[in-house]
Amino acid sequence: MVSGNESDLSRDLGFLAVFTTATGTMIGAGIFVLPQPAAESAGPSAVLAFAIAGIIAFVATMCAVELATAMPRAGGSYYFVSRAMGPLVGTVVGLGAWLSLILKGSFALVGLGWYVTEFLALPELAVAAVAGVLLTLLNWVGAEESGQLQNLVVVGLVAVIALFVGSGTFEIATDNLDPFLAEGPRGLVETTGLVFISYLGIVKATALAEEVEDPGRTLPRALFAAVIFVTLLYVAVMLVIVGVMPIDEVVASEGDALVAEAGKLFLGTVGGVLIVVAGVFATLSTANAAVLSSSRFPFAMARDGLAMPSLRRSSPRFGTPTHSIWITGGVMVALALLLPVEDLAKLGGTFGILVFALLNVTVVLLRSAQPEWYDPDYRIPFSPVLPLAGTTAALLLIPLLGLLSQVAAVAFVLLGIGWYYYQKRIGESVEPDHDVTDQVLGVQYKKSIDEKEDRMGELGLERPHIIVETVEGETSPHLETVMEAFGEQYDADIEVVTISEVPSHVPLAEFDHDVDDDWQETIREDVDISDHQVTFDHVRARDRTDALLELVNEQTELMLVDWLDPVRKRHLRESHVDEILRAEVPVRLAVLKHRDRRPIEEIVVATEIGPYDRAEVELADAIAAATGATLTLVKAIPEDASEEAQRSAEIYLDDLTGLLTSPAETKLVRTNDVTGTLVERGNRADLLVMGAPSKGDRFHEFFGQTTDIVAAESETSVLVVKEPGVLVPWHRRLWRRLTGR
Repeated sequence: MVSGNESDLSRDLGFLAVFTTATGTMIGAGIFVLPQPAAESAGPSAVLAFAIAGIIAFVATMCAVELATAMPRAGGSYYFVSRAMGPLVGTVVGLGAWLSLILKGSFALVGLGWYVTEFLALPELAVAAVAGVLLTLLNWVGAEESGQLQNLVVVGLVAVIALFVGSGTFEIATDNLDPFLAEGPRGLVETTGLVFISYLGIVKATALAEEVEDPGRTLPRALFAAVIFVTLLYVAVMLVIVGVMPIDEVVASEGDALVAEAGKLFLGTVGGVLIVVAGVFATLSTANAAVLSSSRFPFAMARDGLAMPSLRRSSPRFGTPTHSIWITGGVMVALALLLPVEDLAKLGGTFGILVFALLNVTVVLLRSAQPEWYDPDYRIPFSPVLPLAGTTAALLLIPLLGLLSQVAAVAFVLLGIGWYYYQKRIGESVEPDHDVTDQVLGVQYKKSIDEKEDRMGELGLERPHIIVETVEGETSPHLETVMEAFGEQYDADIEVVTISEVPSHVPLAEFDHDVDDDWQETIREDVDISDHQVTFDHVRARDRTDALLELVNEQTELMLVDWLDPVRKRHLRESHVDEILRAEVPVRLAVLKHRDRRPIEEIVVATEIGPYDRAEVELADAIAAATGATLTLVKAIPEDASEEAQRSAEIYLDDLTGLLTSPAETKLVRTNDVTGTLVERGNRADLLVMGAPSKGDRFHEFFGQTTDIVAAESETSVLVVKEPGVLVPWHRRLWRRLTGR
């Protein structure tokens, strides 16, 4: 025993205790209840169904172990999911995981009553109630004592089952296994869904992580060993049952007596008694493991402000979460007395599957976001493919559990959401203070940095050229400065073009334009780009935008457009610049709205909530390098953004400055007026660089894109840049989403 404050738990559990706890949460119903319905659904291939379900469970175990070794805290799946997706999703998962284990424990208590009454003439439900109270008392006294009982129970259970398997293997008649796929592939798949319920307890054992000695070493060894061992045990028991009994007799047997009936065939009456004893061991083990694991969920939620504060208090004498254990035990006994055993099993399985799926998603999300605190001692291989495959497999099993379970799951999710908002309103502040959108944004930041690291300064052409469009041959000092900077950055030749749009009723050759014939010489004198060829062209065309896009060829690296049109915050009829920004331009695009003739001495690069595009920072960096201007990266986040969101943004900005060739400062601003903030900060600089929307929607085009509004209200020059608009086939976009590539 150890004493501690109200939130400390003692680390008493070693390899054997964790192994037996995980084994105990799986081994009961899978062996003593499910063989009969499994054989009825799949015939002899039920053996294979147990093996397939075990493989799926092993994937879940790998995900759970990775999360547990990164966050060895009480609460298991609740703690993992809440830290990745925020307290709202965490509340639903915590309550769901808690209830799934309670239901499984209630199911085991009822089963314990069945087996005990084979020896004693007692009411089954009375046995269940008394056993539930005694197990609750035992878990309150200490996790170490509970773990010792678990060791004894599982060892005794395995000894009896080993005798069953060892003796029965020699009695298997191969004729009983033919035809193996008696119900076809569909029967095999449906049975896999049915028996998978037995494996759900494996991930629940991670709720004990805060009480495990050396969790980075103990958890992987104990949990991997448990799932492999139990899978082999299930397969062996099922193989003996369908091997020693004709399938018709198996189907006709009562589910709770099938293993005993099979044992009598080669062990006699004594064998039947031993199987009944094993049934007592199995149900007792499952119920004890359920109390031990499930009571840690309310404890962890209370520490985060999502449940009553009393639930987070641990006993000064025993070092266990007193109130959480007794509430859990009381609910478990009540459900055992109120619900039919089949409903207990199906409802518990449904909640467990949902939690399992979210655990897999959590691994993918945290691997992608890579927050500073996430450093697991074990990492699942082949991520994200394996976790996502496990998620899909788990969710496909839910339809096999019946309408009642599905409706109950939806109702409970709604209840969890309601409880979260209720607790948030009346209780203390909740933890963590971030939500799933913050983690998704962290993923975007990480991917943005990775992409920039690989491609910043990348030049794909040996002798690229840049297209610069001027309006009627006019230029400004800022346009010329940007033109020179880009020419040096890309080591490119420059093609300067002015386009005269000719009305449809006027022949192109007869159009009389207003462009001064000296415009080319003026630009040539003003633009100083040594060792680069500068060419000029004056194009007459029906459509200015189409004519500009037709100039793009395989050597074009960048298109720079002079924005002389009035800037409109709201519009229905598009201008030339609107059309260019909306077009799928196959090269980088930069549109300059010049408003000043002063030299460019200060550059501000601004972005909204998401990360910068590579073009924004790379082109701004090129201008700063050419002019010696100061460079400031400004990023806006909401005023109520979480500390996690702020940390992610700060790390992102720091990483981004490390990729630039010019010195840069960063400015992170909390604001709910993004456009106003960007305008205010940009007005203190000589050039404001922004990214164009990748694909605007009509609603925002009418009421105003942020880019439009900032460009219209800003008093300084604005450069709007956009990455090449290359369409990606739908199947590649789907693959990128699934794999995170």
